Formats: sequence, C-alpha cells, structure tokens
Amino acid sequence: MRRALSLLVAVGAAAALAGCNDDDDNNSSVPGPGEGSGEVRVIHASPDAPPVNILVSESGVTQRNDETSPLDNLDFGESTGYLELAAGTYDIAVEGIVPGGNVEVISFPGFELGTDDRVTVVAIDSVARIQGLPVADSASEPASDEVAVSVLHAAPNAALVDVYVVAPGTAPGDAAPAFSFDFGESVDAGNLPAGVVEILVTAPGGSEALYNSGPVDLAPFGGQKLLITAVSTTSNVGEQAAPVKLLVAADDAALVLADPDTGSGLRVLHASPDAATAAGGPVEVFATSEALGGSVEVIDAFDYLETVPGPDSFVSVPAGDYVFDVAPDTNTIGDSVFTSPELPLGAGEERTVIAAGRVLADPAFGLLVVDEDNRAIGTQASVKVVHAAPAAGNVHVYVTPAGEFSVADVESGLAGDPLLADFAFAGVTDYVAVPPGGYDVRVVPVASGMVAINAEGVGLDAGLVATVVARGPDESDGDPADFGLVLLTN
Repeated sequence: MRRALSLLVAVGAAAALAGCNDDDDNNSSVPGPGEGSGEVRVIHASPDAPPVNILVSESGVTQRNDETSPLDNLDFGESTGYLELAAGTYDIAVEGIVPGGNVEVISFPGFELGTDDRVTVVAIDSVARIQGLPVADSASEPASDEVAVSVLHAAPNAALVDVYVVAPGTAPGDAAPAFSFDFGESVDAGNLPAGVVEILVTAPGGSEALYNSGPVDLAPFGGQKLLITAVSTTSNVGEQAAPVKLLVAADDAALVLADPDTGSGLRVLHASPDAATAAGGPVEVFATSEALGGSVEVIDAFDYLETVPGPDSFVSVPAGDYVFDVAPDTNTIGDSVFTSPELPLGAGEERTVIAAGRVLADPAFGLLVVDEDNRAIGTQASVKVVHAAPAAGNVHVYVTPAGEFSVADVESGLAGDPLLADFAFAGVTDYVAVPPGGYDVRVVPVASGMVAINAEGVGLDAGLVATVVARGPDESDGDPADFGLVLLTN
C-alpha cells in the first residue's frame, strides 16, 4: 500500500542565540533578524554520524545554544529549519556528540551571509569522511501552484542514479529521467506543478529500481522552495525495501519519504524458562492481523533461547496491528495458552519481542516489546539492557572496562556503583552510548550479592547496536545455576 508524506519533525524557524564574550563578562548575542538579514539552515545527512550541536559565532565570540534551540542535538534525517541572522560574517562549527566529550567535525570559518541569502549546510558522507556541503535554494521563483525544487545526492551507498518525477504509476521505461547525478552533486530542478507526483530513483538507464516514493501531494507546499535530499537507509527493515529514502526540507519542516514497500521489522526471542515444561516441548507462535489477512503461524517448534529470524536480523512484516498467540507445537491456534494485547507495528519501525516470565508460576508469562533503533553510529556502540531472568529477582548490573575489576571486586564493592541498581525483572533501558572497546558485564542478584552472570571481554565495536538480554536457566531440565546473556545486534 502506498503511503503519503509523514511528518518527521517540525521545528520553529528562528531562535535567538546567546553567548558569553571571551574578553569580558558582558553578555553578547548573535545579531538578530532585521534589515539586512539572511537565513541559514543545517541538515544532518551523514548516515553513521552521531547527533550534533551547531555552534554559531561572530567576530570570534563563541555562542553556546540554549537547551531549546533547534541547533542542539540534531540527529540524522533532521533539519534545524531556517535561522534568520543579520547579514555578516560568521564562524559556524558542527560538533559531534560522542561518549567522553564532544568533538568538532565540521567548521566554516568566515562564513559570509549576505542580505536575503538563504543557505542550507548539509552534513554528508560517512562519519570518517564527513563534510559540510552548502546548497543554495532553487533560483526559480514558484507561483502559488508550483514548488521550486533543488535536489541533493547525499547517500554514500548509492552511486550515479537517474531520478524521475512522474505521474503516479508510471514505469521508468515509459518516461525519461528528469536528471542524473552522483553522490555529493546537487541539481536545481526548477519549478514543478504542486500536484500529486511520484519520485523514482533507479540505476543508470532505469536498469534497477532503487526507490519509489509512491504518490506524493506537493499541494501543501505551493509557493515554497523545497530541498529534497536523497539519504541512505539505515535500518535493517528499511534496507530490505530500498537503499535510499528522501528527506524533504521545506521552510519550517522536514519530512521523510520512505519507499512504500517498507514494512515493519520484527525479531522474536524465546526467554520463558518453563514454557517447555508447560507445553510438553517446543512452542509455536501465531500472528493475527488484517495486514496478514488473518491468522498465520509465524514460528514453528520454538525452543528456549532461540531467536527468529536471528540474533542480528529482522523479518519484514506488513505494517499493522498484531495479536500474538503462543501454543504447544500442534499447528493449531485453538490450542493457544497465551494471547497478547494488540501490538501496533509501524512502517519502518523495528521491534524485538521477548517471550519472558513463567507459564506455571510468577512472574507471569508475557511479551516484552523492545523498540530498536539500529542505525550504526561510527563513534560509539549503542547498548540497551533487558532483564528477562525471573529467577534472579532484582539485580545490579555492572559494566566496566575489560580486566579492570575482578568478580571478587564486584562482590566486595571495590568496583564502585553499578550501571543499573535494583534493576527489576521485565525492565528495559534506553540506549546508552559507550566508547568502543572491551567490557566486563556482571549481573548480581540483590538477594544474594553474588555474581550470577559473568561475561568478560565482551567486544563492543564502533557502530554496534546491541540489546543485551539477561536470561535465567532452563527450568525444564537445565542447570539451575545457568544464568547468562543473549546478545542481539544490528
């Protein structure tokens, strides 16, 4: 099913910037809008770069933004919107937000902003080669029923491509491309009618379809100038549909156009320690959704600690509302012993569903739904922790550099405070950004004070996105001391 534009983020236009003069204690600020002003906008299009702060200074006066500024914590695929400043000369810097302290990654000293200039600075390429690319608005002046469009190729995973702007349903072979361009190039496409169009991206000559926007209604943007940036797809499920997507930046909003074939990413982990006892063996999982046309068996003969489709991948399912049933392995949904609440799975979203808890005792069996953001960030490892070990009770979780502390140090308190204290069963943390490296992970039940899970030398590489699941022993026939970790990655 084709999808119209969806709003990613809407930001206010201008924000006052206040700072402190290095030479004295008087407050100083960047000259605000007024006569003789121009506008600057920043777009984050580097697929593996961390969120960034944008710093603006005039005449050597460094400005720090306040907490509500659209220039702070700008993430991939986001736009600041236009910031109106007095015409003049500015130093503009972009600093990456990285573990251990921010790092300047792009600088534009002596940036000249003339009267009525409207300039967009786009951060492009991978984090190792990141650069800032100034892009001007289209030179065309659109009428109220037109849009003036500039297009930028900022997807480093796609080389030379053809771009078609056609009536919905038109195949590339039935039209000529509007233009062709390579990574880092921009094109002034001029004025387009502000109606319903379809944007297609193919390999040269239309030989391979790379992206299809579906019907896009440009009417709400009539009379405006748009910058359309092709950016890399960064999620597992998104890449299954298309390697690129489009970021459409209007005056005060940024919109993402994903390929309409983008589904919802789903991964399922069996972490219920007594389900095999209750079911007399493996279980099966059914999914019921209008998107599937009814009930479908999605996992057959599902064993404890098995992950489907795998610990580092997701299966793409149609977006929609889902109900899951867990049953003994009889191929009959009527034998279900557990029916979940309705779970919405949105297009482009990725979720890990963990079958956790006990069927025959407390804490009761249920599904833990973990929202995943699998964009690899080249300056960090991104880690979240899930407590799915009911036998452990509340736990302390220690994560320390590899080899720094022993198990005895942790148990005696010499390792300091835990990363997570009194972490309860079914708890799910947010992502934590950590420097790449080796780590020791210890899980200590509060009741015993003894290390139950000791994972030493866990490698967390740059770009890794990991969900670390603490699991208990198999209560059907396993070793009662067999606690451990399940590592799910991007």
